Amino acid sequence: MTRARDTANLIGSGNFSSTTFTATAGQTAFTISHTQGFVQVFMNGLLLDETADYTSNGTAITLTSGAAAGDEIEVVAYNTFNVGDAQTQAQADARYVQTTGHTMTGALTVDDDGATPLTVDRATSFGNIIDVQKDGASVGAVGSPYGGELYIQGTGANSSGLLFTSGNTIQPRKNSAADDGNIDIGASGNKFKDLYLSGGVYIGGTGAVNKLDDYEEGSFTPVLSWNTPSNGSVSYQARTATYIRVGRAVTIHLEMRLNIVSQNSASLPLLVSGFPFNFHNTGGYGGSLMQVSLQGFVFTASHIPFGWGLYNSDKMYLYTMSSNASNNNLATPGNYKTINVSGTYITPG
Repeated sequence: MTRARDTANLIGSGNFSSTTFTATAGQTAFTISHTQGFVQVFMNGLLLDETADYTSNGTAITLTSGAAAGDEIEVVAYNTFNVGDAQTQAQADARYVQTTGHTMTGALTVDDDGATPLTVDRATSFGNIIDVQKDGASVGAVGSPYGGELYIQGTGANSSGLLFTSGNTIQPRKNSAADDGNIDIGASGNKFKDLYLSGGVYIGGTGAVNKLDDYEEGSFTPVLSWNTPSNGSVSYQARTATYIRVGRAVTIHLEMRLNIVSQNSASLPLLVSGFPFNFHNTGGYGGSLMQVSLQGFVFTASHIPFGWGLYNSDKMYLYTMSSNASNNNLATPGNYKTINVSGTYITPG
């Protein structure tokens, strides 16, 4: 049975190929590769009926009756395809992530090469931008309380956090709010290692008097000489001297084991120089008193040796003090004597 050609008669696939043959008298076989069941054959524009008018085997179309010379035989071969699973709107909504207001279950990896892989935006109002949950309950958040500022915080009971401000500060947060004086850095069993600061530390208050701006430990080389050194000379068996500075307070200990001491025309008083920081002017005559211990020195009985730090200098004079508070120069020692000095003084700054 034949029918006039009509596009409605085509199999509903847009992926096909059309091949046209011009028959010879009595020709029945037309060679063409195709898929059985996915082919249509037309003779002079009329659709032929498979089985009744022709048969196919995947490599050729064979007419039941031979064609007349000049008949036009068109073979339309369709490519095969599989129809995907069809889903209702409700099934699709449940399966695929929607563009707004949707919850996704399962792991998510966001990856990009050379660009920002993820942008999360909260429009108009301030507050949490990302809510981090465990077993359906919030345990942390990332958000913004003001323009240009960001916080990262826990959301459990007595939780802590940090606010990165637009004013060059990092501020503590507690229980999702700003906090003052309740958050520790580290703990007894969970300590940080080193802390590097270019400024000071305010301890127990925020005033200038609470600021600790210096801490140092080191050594220095003390030198024994005279107020007018002239041609005096001193050699040493050994010298050791260390200091610890906390703020403006400097604590020192030194020991000088003398070898050969030659005063020549140098004039008293004796002095020790080379202290790591200058002595502060304490008012009046200023200076600082230092404890002195001498081995092998000769001075008046009942006199006590001491050192007097000259203000705004690194020099300390050596004197003795009598019971009536009279000060005397400490005499130049002989060879092979020992001087020990210990004490704490204030440096100008």
